Amino acid sequence: MKSWNGNALLAWLAVLAFAAAALWPRVFEGDIPLVGLRALSDLRIGVPLSLAALAMAVFLSVPAWASRDGLLVCAGASLCLFAVVAYAVGASAALPFAFIGGNILRESRAARARSSPLWAETIR
Repeated sequence: MKSWNGNALLAWLAVLAFAAAALWPRVFEGDIPLVGLRALSDLRIGVPLSLAALAMAVFLSVPAWASRDGLLVCAGASLCLFAVVAYAVGASAALPFAFIGGNILRESRAARARSSPLWAETIR
């Protein structure tokens, strides 16, 4: 099953935004101007969430790993990340994970599950 390429792009944008927010105070010596991402400047929150987003972006970028079951696990992880980020950081920072999870679930419903050869032979 092929995932929509926008899911990987959205995950990479989340990685970029989370890493920038986590590193901002160390590079520019001030608060990040985007209020919704300020909680990520705490390294105890920003670094683990950046690494989780990076893992999801890498997974979604490799087409060989895009099995139906793998994408469903990725959708579950994405929706869990949505809940964690919405609680720890803010809803605006969590939106990419909600979109990724929703897109994968929508795509998986449109794709039919393959039937086993055994069932295909008994229906005839």
